[in-house]
Amino acid sequence: MTTLVHAALTFRRTVRGSYGLLTAFAVAALDFLGIFRVEPNALRLEHAAVAVAWAAVFGARLAARRKQFLRGERQDEGIAWIDLELGAMALVAAHAAVQVFGGLTGPLYPLVYAVVAFVAAFARQPVGAMLVVIALGLEAALYFGTEARAEIAPFATHAVFVAFFGVLNLLFTRAEIARVRDGARRALDHEREKLRHESRMFRLVSAPAAGGASDEERLFRSSVEEVHQQLYHVLQLLHRTLDLHTCVLLMRGDDEEQLRIVELVTDSEHVAEGPFGAGEGAVGAVVKRQSTMNLEHLRPGYKGLCYYDGPALVQAFLGVPIVENGQVRGVLCADRIADRPFTEKEEALLEGTIAHLLRALENERVFVQLERSKREQTILYRASQMLGAALDEEAVLDAGLQAAAEIAPYDFAAITLYDPSDRRHRVRRVTGKDADRFTALTFRDNTSLTAMAVKNRHYLPYRGEVDLQQQVVFTKRANLEGMKSLLILPLVVREDAIGTVALAAERPGVYDQMVRPTLQVLANQLAVSLSNAQAVRRLEQMATTDGLTGCLNKRAFLEELDRKLRSATRFGRQLSLIVTDIDHFKSVNDTYGHATGDVVIKELGAILQRAKRETDIVARFGGEEFCVLCEETDTEGALLLAERIREELKATTFRTELGKLNVTASLGVATYPHHADDSHALFEASDKALYAAKHSGRDNVQSA
Repeated sequence: MTTLVHAALTFRRTVRGSYGLLTAFAVAALDFLGIFRVEPNALRLEHAAVAVAWAAVFGARLAARRKQFLRGERQDEGIAWIDLELGAMALVAAHAAVQVFGGLTGPLYPLVYAVVAFVAAFARQPVGAMLVVIALGLEAALYFGTEARAEIAPFATHAVFVAFFGVLNLLFTRAEIARVRDGARRALDHEREKLRHESRMFRLVSAPAAGGASDEERLFRSSVEEVHQQLYHVLQLLHRTLDLHTCVLLMRGDDEEQLRIVELVTDSEHVAEGPFGAGEGAVGAVVKRQSTMNLEHLRPGYKGLCYYDGPALVQAFLGVPIVENGQVRGVLCADRIADRPFTEKEEALLEGTIAHLLRALENERVFVQLERSKREQTILYRASQMLGAALDEEAVLDAGLQAAAEIAPYDFAAITLYDPSDRRHRVRRVTGKDADRFTALTFRDNTSLTAMAVKNRHYLPYRGEVDLQQQVVFTKRANLEGMKSLLILPLVVREDAIGTVALAAERPGVYDQMVRPTLQVLANQLAVSLSNAQAVRRLEQMATTDGLTGCLNKRAFLEELDRKLRSATRFGRQLSLIVTDIDHFKSVNDTYGHATGDVVIKELGAILQRAKRETDIVARFGGEEFCVLCEETDTEGALLLAERIREELKATTFRTELGKLNVTASLGVATYPHHADDSHALFEASDKALYAAKHSGRDNVQSA
């Protein structure tokens, strides 16, 4: 009954998700049967009924496709399936209309070409190619079957044109989409490059990195727009007040010799785009002399103003240098067409305007710096919260890398830990490009940047740039590829470097002096949290494990026994307990000393760890007594395991100052629920079996 219900539900889901394709098959079948082959232009009632049903299904599937588009879903099996349904339904409907109006040689046949072109162009790949194949198959079935034609040439002509229209539109549309996307990407890159350039020109602390954090890019974009708005209002006020033809502000960056138009207000239609050489014409003279230049009675056609595309009509020019920190950063230019020279008051007005513009730029710089500091402090605060809440290494590493990505996005990141006892570095966490190559990588102290950062307790490389042909990050065999920016920060705790955090990016200039201090603060927090997590782990190990053997201690074992017993009770499984005790161990201590006794106990613990299965639990219960808890194991299986343990210990030879030493052990086995119904009774049963092994001559295994 359950199988039938499951089959019915599966069938219903299949039909519900494929009713569009089923409708296409139904209409195609009607096409093949010749239902639509009637006298020319003679429509019947059944044709209208089929058309209404087809339109209802097509509209429903089209609405479903539109809903997926509005949700922003990308190409997946569901969307491709709907595209296939819509295309198939459009093809069979076109052929039905063609059959009504005269068949494949009728006047409406070109409709097939149009439909093929449409569905091939707008369906997602590989659905577009599949629909072209479906169109050819449908054409062949109707031509040779329904219309019973035998001539090959007309069909071949139709097939060639169907394939031509389908493939041509398929390739054209894909090429056009690729062209539009490429143009949009170039425009976006151009806008970002312009934003970075103007940010550097205005000295807004630093320019946002290419592909940088969206919050940082929005901050710089809003600041640049604010600066432009202030500059435009000032120039517009000067233009109206002084009756100017053009008022233009040209500036250059710290590392540039060329001037660029930053903002202008003009009545001219012949303004050049630039950039302009800093020594060109009257503007260049202002830069060289670093003083105001007032030109009077210029002849129309003067060619000394670089910001005009050709001879200028102006007859008066005033250029005021923008001097900041002793350097000329740009020029504020004003000109008139009327032959009316600029007065001393107007010169003073433009010079005062320069001071106002510089104050506006400085205010915006302070604002950007405060906003960046606020953002960095917010990130560090969130990171400190996450790192403070993380008590294990995994959580600490995740929190550290997440915070680093918010400060400076990376394409590769790794955290290494250093063990001074064996002088080895180990990659503890790695993410990003080619991360699989470095997972669990270990290497000794070498001349790599990672090892040097640990030795010197200082970040490397010094400028945040790397040449991977000359520099090694981890080892020569396992080195990074394709990275231009690199920053390796040591994790220092109380003057000791415990590891590093390495960040790399394919773009240059990502880890400059603006983000490096923040990353250093994060590295310090990460180091402290990592050290605390390691301390917590050691405390947990000390609380749950035996210091000599590394096995669980008595308290932890009893907790595991109760948990395993509840699980066995719930699922009706067996649980076996093996108790082992070294024979005549007191005489071993008395004869060979306690140090040798510890060696024997440690070796027995190692034998038990090697012999057990992955799901078994080994514990040192006290002194020379050990316990092995075997999950889902009956008495026979536990006896076999105990026998292997006994034989391996007996075959082990210990070398002491008094000569060779061999020891034996007695083992007792009990199984839940056959020998006991709770943990206390299980221990009693296994102890009784152990005493039975002792009384029967030792060096043997007994069950309860």
